Amino acid sequence: MKRLLIAVFAIVVAAGANAQLSERMARLDAKLNGVAVEAVGKSAPLIGITPTGSKGGSIGKQYVQAVMRAGGIPVVLAADTTAEYLQGVVSRLDGILLTGGEDVAPSYYGEDAVEQLGKVDTIRDVLELSVARLAANRNIPVLGICRGLQVMNIAFGGTLYQDLPSQYGGEVVHHRVSASERAVHGVAVCEPSKLHDILLVDSMMVNSSHHQAVKDVAKGARVAALSTDGVIEAIDFYPARRAMGVQWHPEGFKGKNALMNKLLEFFVSEARLYRHAKAVHSRVLSVDTHTDAPLDFEDGVELGLRCKNRVNVPKMQEGMLDAQFLAAYVGSDVKVKENGKTRRVARELNQATFNACHERVLQLIDATIKQAEKYSAVCGIARSEAEAAELKAAGKKAFFLGVENGIGIGTDLGRVKQLKQLGVKYITLCHTYDNQICHSSTHTSDASKGLTAFGKKLVAEMNREGILIDLSHASEGTFWDVIKRSKQPVFCSHSGARALCDNDRNITDEQLRALAKNGGVIQTVAYGGFLRKDGKATIDDFVRHIQHMVSVAGIDHVGIGTDFDGGGGIPGFQSDSDMINVTMRLIEMGYSDSDLAKILGGNFFRVMSEVEQGVR
Repeated sequence: MKRLLIAVFAIVVAAGANAQLSERMARLDAKLNGVAVEAVGKSAPLIGITPTGSKGGSIGKQYVQAVMRAGGIPVVLAADTTAEYLQGVVSRLDGILLTGGEDVAPSYYGEDAVEQLGKVDTIRDVLELSVARLAANRNIPVLGICRGLQVMNIAFGGTLYQDLPSQYGGEVVHHRVSASERAVHGVAVCEPSKLHDILLVDSMMVNSSHHQAVKDVAKGARVAALSTDGVIEAIDFYPARRAMGVQWHPEGFKGKNALMNKLLEFFVSEARLYRHAKAVHSRVLSVDTHTDAPLDFEDGVELGLRCKNRVNVPKMQEGMLDAQFLAAYVGSDVKVKENGKTRRVARELNQATFNACHERVLQLIDATIKQAEKYSAVCGIARSEAEAAELKAAGKKAFFLGVENGIGIGTDLGRVKQLKQLGVKYITLCHTYDNQICHSSTHTSDASKGLTAFGKKLVAEMNREGILIDLSHASEGTFWDVIKRSKQPVFCSHSGARALCDNDRNITDEQLRALAKNGGVIQTVAYGGFLRKDGKATIDDFVRHIQHMVSVAGIDHVGIGTDFDGGGGIPGFQSDSDMINVTMRLIEMGYSDSDLAKILGGNFFRVMSEVEQGVR
């Protein structure tokens, strides 16, 4: 086994012409999926180790041995900074170890070099800064060691002391000739921090070999350890990113320090978790049932480019999300100026409003279809689960059409068939104000009231046409009216649990049980204000809502609908690229692969198929 592992280590991912990249990657995959898996089993994660120099991918053997002892398969990266190479390699890895070494050029954090700056390697700087950012985009676990910590901090906006003795001082001698297994100074482990969670100690002794250190901490990072003279010795990015860095050298202890072993084993376990999540996503058809991305098309956002918005194909690729609903949204309110102030009021419910809103919906649907056609090499419009599966098999992403707010239907039931023919799969009955269909959960005259006379006809028509009825934004009265009248399962495309956050947009436990009895599904929203009353929600709050709704409605009736580009987005789940982070959290909570398949898409697609086929 040891010989096989060493053979894997010898696979330095080589640089070369871009035309040969696919062939090289295929050869790498074959070796890693053959030799590596034979050596340590399918669960062993691939740990990319950055080279300690830009010439030939050189590396200290202690990093390799440390990864092997912790249960990972080391893969040494080449000093190739081309985007094609880096994206291709990083996408195949399960963890990244950023190694120690020379100084980082201060130009990367906006400073001129001081006289005491040591040797820099600009090729390595570009390589590691790029790898750190690519890993963050994909939620790949990262451990930075010494210089690696500094690279992580710079990659996300932090700065460094270029030379500790001259710029900081302090009584601790941080710069030793080499980082041996001998501990030379103490550090205090901060609480809360992921480091404290792992090691369960308040202080410890570490080795030391650095003359640079973190000065300004990167946005999103927190200090995890401090030396006795106040130098930052560790940072982490949890829960938003599975990344941490330490200023000392855990690999230098050569497996003889229990705390260092625990740290390295935790890192490899995170990579193993990521590998597991990737395997789940490769097998299931995942879907996010509510986003408002079409609203951004007029501002230059492109579905096929990695734009600033939260929803696009590159981010779906990073998060391994297969399908996405793009809603054609139109509001039930308008802005009105009175006495120099602006306020929002409900639209007048007349034919002119209905026609204008319907035209807007058609414009957004048309823009969405054109975007998918423009980037047909990487995505397509899907009208069924089978079509979405076909797109996935072809290596493409699927986009479904939805309509948020039925105000544009007016009182013309013929528009339901028109929307169906365009490919619309669901209609959200209302938005934040009452309309001609029903009462809303927000700004309503009476939340106990439900469907209008026309709304009752619309429910029957949507059942006949096989279009899903979406009860997000609906009042409780509307919910109960629809549950009573619909002959098909219904769903909530983006809502939360009111038991955890008392907001009128969320669903009570009684409603959850009724939704389950109806055979429907609730899609958990990632909007901070619907997850916590103070709005300061993170991914931990999001999965807590999932867990609560599963406990009440059952595993067959919960899914995910983010509301991205419509207000959704929380630390740890900011965009499509973070979908795999949710999967990792659910695995940690004990959900089985079959449970994950249901939450990630199976539950929703079951309901959609039943509605299409008119089972009831």
